Amino acid sequence: MDAIPLKRSNTILITGIVFAIFYFPAIGQLFYHDGQFTAARIVSSRVVIWGEVLLLYFYAAAIEKNKLLLWADKKYNAGFYFASFGALYLLGIGAGIISKAPALFGYHDDRKLLLRLMGIVATSWPMLILTAVTAGITEELIFRGYLVPRLEVLFKNKYMPVIISSLAFGLIHYRYHSLGEVIFATLFGVVFAIHYQWYRNIKILIITHACVDFVSLCIFKLALHYHLPIK
Repeated sequence: MDAIPLKRSNTILITGIVFAIFYFPAIGQLFYHDGQFTAARIVSSRVVIWGEVLLLYFYAAAIEKNKLLLWADKKYNAGFYFASFGALYLLGIGAGIISKAPALFGYHDDRKLLLRLMGIVATSWPMLILTAVTAGITEELIFRGYLVPRLEVLFKNKYMPVIISSLAFGLIHYRYHSLGEVIFATLFGVVFAIHYQWYRNIKILIITHACVDFVSLCIFKLALHYHLPIK
């Protein structure tokens, strides 16, 4: 049976989606293929990740003839931001708890690479802030802001965008060789993708994501300072 040719618009859409999903793993492979983390590599990788947002912006403008964010941000009052922040943060903690489930079945997660990375980031406040802010802005713009609306256009339903964007977000964390981190990121992605579908406000997702990473890194920094056991 001959393949049904895709419309040009679908081809453009799929190309952007594929690029958005696989750019991150490619960067991880480029900078961390040997499992070695250095401050210079970490900073360089953050800069290159910002480059993906820039490339997607120009791709959307020049090729798709559209904006980076297909959904205009809806405006809400301060109460919405406080309530959403609290709910998203608590659900993020819930995702973290669930990510420990493999341990109940005797699986011992390997967090050596992740802890090594966090150890380098936590030694410097500028690097800590850069890491948290970069993750909050770039990952939300890419995996929620760019991907979710386009996947919804492509699949014409609300379920596949959540599944695909969340799995893609979870799997980019596999570079740390930590199953728990993949589970956490995937569940985190589900919560944030659904919130974006419901409320169409990327700002609160960026703020919450950056805060989650910032607080986690600060706790790790304190643990290092006071020589507390870290697992």
